[in-house]
Amino acid sequence: MAENFDDIIIIEEDDAAQVESKIVQEEESDGLKASQKQKIIILAVGALIIILITAITLFFILRPSKVEKSLSFDPIETKLKEKTIQPIETTKLENMIAKANYLYSTGSKDEALFLYEKIAMYSEAISVYNLGVAQLKDGAYNLALQTFKKAIVNDEKRCVSAINAAVCSLHLKDKESFEYYIDLAYAYLPREKNSDQYSYYYALINYYKNNYLEALSALENPTSNEYATTQKHLRAKINALFSNNDKAIEAMEEDFDADDSFSIALLYARIGDLTLALKHLEEAIIRNIEPVKASIAQVYINLKAGRINTAGKQLKNITDMFPEEVYKPYPLRVELKESLFDPLKAQIRYRNKLRNSKEFTYLKIFYFSPYKIFNADQTISNIQKGNANIYIDNISSAKEYLQRSASSSSVNQGIVKAIKDAMDFKLRDANEELQRLAQIQPKHSILQYNLALTYAQMGNIDKAHEHFLRSYHLDAKNYLSGIYATMTAQLTNKENTTLVTILKDSIMLEEPSEELDLYNILLAISDDNILSISDWLDKDYENKPLYLALDTIIALKLNNQDKAKKASHKLTLLLPNEIVPHMIYIGAHFIDLKPKEYASEVLNYLKVQKFNFNDLYYGPYLTRYLYTQQNLITGKLFFLRKQLRRVLETTKGDTHEIVAALALASLYDGAYEESYTLYNHLIDDLKVRDAYTLFLGAVASTAAEHHANAIALLELSKMKDGSFTESRYALGLLYLEVQNNQGAAIQFSRIDDSGFSSEYFNFDIDLDKLLFQKEQKLKL
Repeated sequence: MAENFDDIIIIEEDDAAQVESKIVQEEESDGLKASQKQKIIILAVGALIIILITAITLFFILRPSKVEKSLSFDPIETKLKEKTIQPIETTKLENMIAKANYLYSTGSKDEALFLYEKIAMYSEAISVYNLGVAQLKDGAYNLALQTFKKAIVNDEKRCVSAINAAVCSLHLKDKESFEYYIDLAYAYLPREKNSDQYSYYYALINYYKNNYLEALSALENPTSNEYATTQKHLRAKINALFSNNDKAIEAMEEDFDADDSFSIALLYARIGDLTLALKHLEEAIIRNIEPVKASIAQVYINLKAGRINTAGKQLKNITDMFPEEVYKPYPLRVELKESLFDPLKAQIRYRNKLRNSKEFTYLKIFYFSPYKIFNADQTISNIQKGNANIYIDNISSAKEYLQRSASSSSVNQGIVKAIKDAMDFKLRDANEELQRLAQIQPKHSILQYNLALTYAQMGNIDKAHEHFLRSYHLDAKNYLSGIYATMTAQLTNKENTTLVTILKDSIMLEEPSEELDLYNILLAISDDNILSISDWLDKDYENKPLYLALDTIIALKLNNQDKAKKASHKLTLLLPNEIVPHMIYIGAHFIDLKPKEYASEVLNYLKVQKFNFNDLYYGPYLTRYLYTQQNLITGKLFFLRKQLRRVLETTKGDTHEIVAALALASLYDGAYEESYTLYNHLIDDLKVRDAYTLFLGAVASTAAEHHANAIALLELSKMKDGSFTESRYALGLLYLEVQNNQGAAIQFSRIDDSGFSSEYFNFDIDLDKLLFQKEQKLKL
């Protein structure tokens, strides 16, 4: 058809002017009339218009499929002549229109008409794509999907149109369609290799195909700064997925937008920067960004930060405001801390605790504190007063004195027996005997002191406080009872300011003595008064167990390693067969060793000791705890459990402490179900129901995934000791887990904001449950 192209007559603007001039000249030479001239002009113009229309029509019908002439266009026009149509951006389209207009106005009609045709084709395709984007933004996903399909068919923006079609399918929960279009986008991706947006398209496609590392690589090395906000969000999201939290934060902080406050708050929470996390969460709440999620996150972070009371109040408020929505964002999973069971982490926690924990400092002091014998002088005085009153014929008064003396004699005999049991590590027998005697003579100060000391050694600190305080009130000169009452008050979060003031004032009035030095040093330890406690090391008193224990404790606090080593060594020489003195020796001699070396030295040291183990089987809680921890650190728990089982099977007498020791060892050895069963036996059958035993039973129940049982035991523990923070905190977490926010808020509100951190319990977001909830939504 190329030869027919010459038959088309196109009259350009210059040709039309020449025709019109010729007609005018002929009219003048022939002398035609004006009317005839007018007709001729009209006919000529009409003919020209018809010819022009015909020429243009034939051009489009008969034009060759390939223009022979080499056009001198820029790369845009060059791309137009390629068989595969490449995407044209709107700005380039505007440049094409401007050039076509210029070509037409300057007479390059063929080139202009060719370009106008291409513009028409591309203009329609780009409009379809833009319409799809608008529909996608408006949430009309079905319409947008159909529009992007048309854009793909039109061979325009195929890669990015396929990406957007995949996004629409994702919103429509059409997995098959999503996979088809994301694969199609991947197939068309090579066409975009020369595009500035290549890295962005590459990242999006790989992100949607779950190839996160490939996506991150493209985002870290972008070929364009366009879509910067989206790219930084994707970088942050992928880095967070791989726990590269610092890099995720770095990405979010680039040109930081306050609208990202909630997201960056969660990232700061993940790296443990709770202060910045709370700051950004407050900003998110003010800006009303994810109000429910931000508020719940705030509660969880405050729990982690030890602001338990504040967390409780926030939890109550958000639950009252959003009673249903509050349970949806972050399902909670309660768990035990890894540091309880991992030997290395357990060692670090154990060593820090022994050195810095007031609880174990006081338990050591209680372990070595002496029991007290009855006041014989007071008994003799009562008899003498009775006889004197008989002499003066005051019979009723004499009977009262003599009755009191007889009663005291019976009680005093019982005290001696109980002390003997305690010295033989029959601690529970001693405690039960002293309880019986206290029913007979409740106003016996020494009896109350001894009973309190048995409770303290058994680990029942709340009961110990009760009886130490009662002992001091019965005898204001019994300073040791008063001091121990202040110590146990600290451990149970009870007010003791007035008691401490009275004690200090009273002691200051006493004459200097060895006992007075002991009282002052114990008060200094309870006050954390480092300057005052240093004086004790200069004293040259007899090597009593309590004094040597204090020497070791104080020397370690003052970093006087030599003094601590000497004192602890003397302690083991005085009490070679007891476990606790050797635990103190280990703490003093191996304190600076690295973890692996520490474990090795402890293992070798314990191998050569000759313990009688009565203190482990029947004695204080401190013995069971310290020895179990050392066996955990050295990897010997299995053998300890075997030893305890053998003793339990052959013991016909009291087995309470043996069962307790085995339950504790099984817990730390990961035999959770066994531990759970043993604690239930201890609580239900042997009737050991002090707050701490109930709490440990709840710990074992949690480890064995019996969370309902754990809640029941913690409720009992809380009733036994309302000030036991560990029980309340754990109970609050377990209530959160079962979506009882009101119950959790009550427990948290009873704990202050003093920075409490549980030794046992931890919590995290239940990702499995969260994923299940999302999958269920997709099925709807």
